[in-house]
Amino acid sequence: MKKRNVYAAVIGGGTAGLMCAIRAAENHPEQTIVILEKADRIGKKLLVTGNGRCNLSHIGANAKSYHGDGSDTLINILFKKYNPDAVLTYFRSLGLLTHTDSEQRVYPLSNQASSVLDVLRMRIAQLNIETICNTDIRRIQKTAEGYEIATPELRLSAKKLVIAAGGKADYAGRNNDSRELLRSLGVSMTELTPSLSPVKVKSDVLKSLKGIRATAKATLIHNKKIVKTERGEVQFTENALSGICIFNLSRRANRGGYAIQLNLLPDFSDEQVEQEITQRFRRDKDAVCGEIFTGIFHKNIGLALLKSCGVKPSTPCKDISIKEIKSLCRHITGWRFVCEENHDFKKAQVTAGGVRLSEIDPHSFESNRHRGLYIIGETLDIDGDCGGYNLQFAFASGMCVGDHL
Repeated sequence: MKKRNVYAAVIGGGTAGLMCAIRAAENHPEQTIVILEKADRIGKKLLVTGNGRCNLSHIGANAKSYHGDGSDTLINILFKKYNPDAVLTYFRSLGLLTHTDSEQRVYPLSNQASSVLDVLRMRIAQLNIETICNTDIRRIQKTAEGYEIATPELRLSAKKLVIAAGGKADYAGRNNDSRELLRSLGVSMTELTPSLSPVKVKSDVLKSLKGIRATAKATLIHNKKIVKTERGEVQFTENALSGICIFNLSRRANRGGYAIQLNLLPDFSDEQVEQEITQRFRRDKDAVCGEIFTGIFHKNIGLALLKSCGVKPSTPCKDISIKEIKSLCRHITGWRFVCEENHDFKKAQVTAGGVRLSEIDPHSFESNRHRGLYIIGETLDIDGDCGGYNLQFAFASGMCVGDHL
């Protein structure tokens, strides 16, 4: 087995790991920095972010956009120096041009995720940072000099070790669950759940709505209390609710015990909705209920609403009672879907949960248990909303640790 000594080893060639290695090499040009990556090449997940466009940051990113026990303190400290402006300024120095859309989401000017990865790879080559791919880390052991990392082909001794191996989210086919390696070092973690993912719900009408989209206000409910509300386009799948507004509720919803209520007419008051629907039923008494939502919703949504209220589409409008009309209106403004517990990471963009933030120094991301051990990115118990927040944190935490190595 080959043996080598290096100054710093970065486990994980994703967003945070690449940025960390680059900054470390810039600060210590005389030292050897090595990236160890499980996949066959670095940056694979980055290529599929933002539907291939790479939403690399968000101008308005702040502590309110992140979740995890202690995330407020960590983000406030981190963004004092490594805020979105700092990240984008650094990317500009690497040659990347960006543009910001109307919702403050930042993309490469080319609208190609490959442009972001290309400037990172180019800088890695300029700095002679070694990347070792197709690497399976079998063991990490603390030593008097630092850390020993064992793979089937190599035994690497590193003075500094950075864990940037990501989480269990697997929508890019890149599951880098590093829990066992971290536990072997005595690092404690919270439970992992999928986030920024579809939410599985119990419903007997979803199959008929598969592929349909509707603008709605989505409200997460727990024990009859409102937890969080989002607005946007909801996508119906065969067994789940999807879309960005649902993604931003998924962190909690996927744990089960929650419900999501959809308001399909969020720009109308309850009174306006009831007035409109009542008028439709009373205006044409020869019509049938299956036609009543024409001009408002997709036909299948209207049929699903009727089914949920126990009304047959063939029922003449003149036979519908005030009580049934009120029931339909309540469904339109508060269509309730019970969330199922979900541990499927295959469609998740990020992982909720991870290494407890109390385990690291919020100024440097160094482990409180082991000197010279740093933990960054998705490996930590911190995750952001949809819209560039997670990549912003990954780049920022990578820059921070690279500057502290």
